[in-house]
Amino acid sequence: MSLADRLAGIAGRSTLRLTTRGRRTGRPHTVTVWFVIEGTTMYLATLNAKRDWVRNLARNPEATFDVGGLGLRGQVTTIGDPALAAHVGRLLAQKYWMAWIGSWLGRGADRTFRVDGLELSGGEP
Repeated sequence: MSLADRLAGIAGRSTLRLTTRGRRTGRPHTVTVWFVIEGTTMYLATLNAKRDWVRNLARNPEATFDVGGLGLRGQVTTIGDPALAAHVGRLLAQKYWMAWIGSWLGRGADRTFRVDGLELSGGEP
């Protein structure tokens, strides 16, 4: 099964487990976050760019993801293009009703991210 097929299979899931490396300790730090998939691209966002996982990624952009038992890894980069960030915001609002309400109230993501080099991890066939 291709990566695109696997991503299509998890796109409807509500959350994923994101693991970063602590910026000071180097130890794994795992949080649950919202995500969206578009084709073979994964996007993340946060309402608070001061969260630990965001600051960890600023130091080391490599991360792993667990979505319903599917292990993935990639490099998380901040989206600097306002048009792409707005597009990701619309994708989030389509998937999550709370994001839709936030967008309706003029409250969007503080920072958006794209996962580059996304690949299967953990010996997935």
